Amino acid sequence: MNKNKILAVLLAAVLALSLAFAFAACTDDTKTPADTQGTFKVVLIPKTGEAQEYTIDISLLEGQLNGEAAIMQLAGNHGVSVSWEESSYGKYFNSIGCVQPTEANEYVRLFTTVEKDKGVDAYATTIEYKGVSLTSSGVGITQMSVEKDCVILIRVDSY
Repeated sequence: MNKNKILAVLLAAVLALSLAFAFAACTDDTKTPADTQGTFKVVLIPKTGEAQEYTIDISLLEGQLNGEAAIMQLAGNHGVSVSWEESSYGKYFNSIGCVQPTEANEYVRLFTTVEKDKGVDAYATTIEYKGVSLTSSGVGITQMSVEKDCVILIRVDSY
């Protein structure tokens, strides 16, 4: 019985330390002023018609270098309509601007040039847009990263 109590205390201590280090690892103190300069692109590709490209100044994101902040800039500064729902995994697009699924088997799919956000599973797809290689995102828009000169491409896909 005494050994079980000691083991439980040790496990609790290890768990507490693991959580403390995990949260510390989530902070990014390596950002420099250069990280907040420059631009990136968001490309919306409708099922039919021309792609719509938006160039966004990184400084407008006010240090929030993520996909959600990028989409909020599109909505606020470019008048792009956004419809999304909250899920346990983050925000899920119903539609964004001209990217509007209309069939039951269609969904909004995200592609990126940011290496750490690229999908690596069996469903990952690589496409080309104007000579730029993009890979389907392995994370949702809430977790996507924004970097100088990156491209986030959004289109309708089906399963």
